Amino acid sequence: MWRKYLALGKAAWALIVEYRAQIVIWMMNSILMVIMLLVWLSISRDGEVNGYNSADFVTYFMIGWVVRNLTAVWASWELDFAIREGRLSPMLLRPIHPIHHEIAVNWVEKLLRLLIVTPIVTVVLIATPGVQLNLNPLNLLAFSISVAGAWLIAFMSDYLIGMLAFWTTQTGAFIQGFYGIRLVLSGVIAPLAMFPPAVQDALRWLPFPYMLNFSVSIAMGRVEGEAMLQGFIAQFVWAACFVIAVWVVWKIAIRNYSAVGA
Repeated sequence: MWRKYLALGKAAWALIVEYRAQIVIWMMNSILMVIMLLVWLSISRDGEVNGYNSADFVTYFMIGWVVRNLTAVWASWELDFAIREGRLSPMLLRPIHPIHHEIAVNWVEKLLRLLIVTPIVTVVLIATPGVQLNLNPLNLLAFSISVAGAWLIAFMSDYLIGMLAFWTTQTGAFIQGFYGIRLVLSGVIAPLAMFPPAVQDALRWLPFPYMLNFSVSIAMGRVEGEAMLQGFIAQFVWAACFVIAVWVVWKIAIRNYSAVGA
């Protein structure tokens, strides 16, 4: 399987390098975190807000910007287009599930994003006094695992929504709706610590915090010990649920699939 991913990755890299300007344009979607940073900096100008001072907001949104770029997904749009245009048909003839192509492309595209985002974030964090990050090896490992879990939830949930195109031509509305909910509840607009305690308690049972806020909180040293363990359990339970859901829905959908545009 790794050889197949290597081949898919090479092809994806060649395509991404050719259309690198397009990737940069797509990255503009994640600039929302920078805009929200400016908003929260103005709010925290007179003092801490729910335990966050100005340096904390800079740390949160800069690390969040990295996490968001590492978990960016668009498989739903690609799958919707492939189903409506009939382009899924030739992909089904290949000796590999179409999802592996999307995964390979998504992974390779992250390399270009990191090359652009990492230097900017590094400079901003170094230049900001009072930044606090937990950079010990174990915490960095926990952060890396949490980002992998966040990507898995984001990708599988996105792919699951994309499969609605098997039954409806209005998948875009569902994609946009889910994207909007994710922006608010994952911590893109604001740290979840800004939410009322009752909302925070409810969000622990939903997948959204584990797409961004959980990882950033680990990097900032705000989640440790038992709370971190509980977070990982919840994150990977949700990841497993979405993986199983994608597998089951695909089996059901592909039985009745007939190409529309081909």
